[in-house]
Amino acid sequence: MARNWIVLGDPLSSGGQVLQGSPMTDIDGKPVARIGDPALCKRHGPTRIASGDSTVIIDGQPVARHGDLCACGCSLMSSQQTHVFLEQGGGGGAAAGGSAAATLGKAASVAGIATRLMGKRESGLFDQALRFLTRSREPLSNVPYTLELDNGEQVSGTTDSNGATARVQTDSAVRIVRATLREPSGSATCCSSVTGAEDKVSFAVDGAATTEEAYGQSVVEVEAKGHERSLTAGEIDIARKVFGTSVDYARVKVHNHGYWLFFGFQDKNTAVTPNGEMYFPKGVHEDDYSALGVDKQHWFIHEMVHVWQYQLGYSIKWVRMFRPNMKYDYAPSNDKRLCDFNMEQQGDILADYFVAAFTSEAYQATIAARVGASNVAATLAPMLSDFLADPAAASNLPNTKE
Repeated sequence: MARNWIVLGDPLSSGGQVLQGSPMTDIDGKPVARIGDPALCKRHGPTRIASGDSTVIIDGQPVARHGDLCACGCSLMSSQQTHVFLEQGGGGGAAAGGSAAATLGKAASVAGIATRLMGKRESGLFDQALRFLTRSREPLSNVPYTLELDNGEQVSGTTDSNGATARVQTDSAVRIVRATLREPSGSATCCSSVTGAEDKVSFAVDGAATTEEAYGQSVVEVEAKGHERSLTAGEIDIARKVFGTSVDYARVKVHNHGYWLFFGFQDKNTAVTPNGEMYFPKGVHEDDYSALGVDKQHWFIHEMVHVWQYQLGYSIKWVRMFRPNMKYDYAPSNDKRLCDFNMEQQGDILADYFVAAFTSEAYQATIAARVGASNVAATLAPMLSDFLADPAAASNLPNTKE
């Protein structure tokens, strides 16, 4: 299958470019790049071309092709020529190189390979790549995907660091009609629950098809589509018992998929609320948490605490991201106020307050076993005095990250 050869100045998938090529062989005046030639990667710094076509030797080294890799792991991208062309003699020297080891026979062999590659290219190979983006235009990197084509074929893989798929190659123009994205492997970030369900999102793709135009280079950007809802009237009612008017409930969205769909991390057994919106993977998402048991309402209020924190200006994502083992368990103390506990402890404290003050199941509180179900409300009262006096005060936010 034809792949364009890399030349001086061609880009890397992460940015940067090829810095050097063969001193003897060029395509349209641009030196041909080979294994070992230097490149500059925007992400990793100086690097060298690490893979190529071992069947085509240019001045002693295998030629580099579109899609080959640098030592840093980023891929090479052909952007300056549309087909393989070797110019023998003149400024470029012999196609197989001007090295002492090169022979006329070798040069003829390489030229023959080039002719066959050109023939394949001209016979009508079609290809296309997709690049998946979040609503905020961030790349969905390292996410497993399956693409469905309108000829019935399926293509699976994992997006690269830029959210791009591998190139889909066909013998004629074929539409890419559907994409399925699956949760990547990752670590939990907060609020675990148990589920065995696979979290995946499937949606139609519009306007993407393999094409012979810009072969090896064309990319169609696709915004990943999830499913979200507003808070129900019942959810607002139980949340208002705790937060009053300190939360703008109309701004809150509940997503029926994990946060990985937007930023590429979250374990399937967790919910996260990093940006004022709740992300419940399939298997733990519910249509109305207020209509469920107190244990689910406790979890919902815990997540609403993170909404409250976010709306008051607390940087949920950046605090939590670097502290995967943040404590949830808390020790009640008459000498402490809500602000003296970390963001996850605050979640459990206010959820415990909810079940003790507004349900008949105080035993569902996380501290019930320690202080007794009948004592939960009284135990929390001094700790919550400042919060209950003014839930909208930013002084209630955590002053600790332990």
